[in-house]
Amino acid sequence: MKKELVTVVIPIHLAEPPELEKVSLAQTLQLLNKYTITFMTRQGLNTSWYQEFCRGKATIKFEEFKWNGFNEFGELMTSSKFYGRFRRYEFILICHMDAFVFRDELDKWCQTEYDYVGSVIYNTYWADVPARPYLGFTKPEYYANGGFTLKRVESFYRITSRFKLYIDLYHWIRKLRNRGFLDDIFVAQLFPNLSSKFRMAPRSVAQQFGAAYEFWEEKDLPFTNKDRNTLPFGTHGWIKYHPEFWIPCIRECGYAI
Repeated sequence: MKKELVTVVIPIHLAEPPELEKVSLAQTLQLLNKYTITFMTRQGLNTSWYQEFCRGKATIKFEEFKWNGFNEFGELMTSSKFYGRFRRYEFILICHMDAFVFRDELDKWCQTEYDYVGSVIYNTYWADVPARPYLGFTKPEYYANGGFTLKRVESFYRITSRFKLYIDLYHWIRKLRNRGFLDDIFVAQLFPNLSSKFRMAPRSVAQQFGAAYEFWEEKDLPFTNKDRNTLPFGTHGWIKYHPEFWIPCIRECGYAI
């Protein structure tokens, strides 16, 4: 069976999102409506609001998963159960409700050679996080946020299947120590070491794809809110981090916020 190129996966856990997340969703539907939009719902969620909001705007589907909270969601992102549901696609674009897309470049990014292209995290904290080579972890060139990221499905399915026992053991130990889990940090530190074939886009490429602007000097960013042409394909976390930076860009897209 010939695979479809890509689906846009939007995780949802609320029966109706907050107003600013509705802005993000409206933009995703406007720019990426030629692709199937797949809402990744937590088990038992009433999805009627999303069905009505998307009516006539895009082809939508719902995939229901069992998760309760941030850590369990992260575990799904490192599980073959998740990627196995999407093997009819070559890629998934994970686009959280607090991500904002500035233009449709999805076809272009699906033509690259990379298995993983994430939004560069602009946060000084991660510059000092040490590697843990005794666990197979190394420090990558950069960390990418999973809230707006492109993944080659077969690559992630292969790694999460082949190294299931290792990943499960890691989660078991982590829970014993009562530690949280950031799946995007985990992937960047570990997956390139688990498979020499796993290709994560270099920072110079990823910063054109996406941005997670958190704790960083604005003058040191590779883009500016004064010129939309400098902005990446999309951004993650605009509602929580530096909304005063992003809102002018979003207003230029036609939203009165």
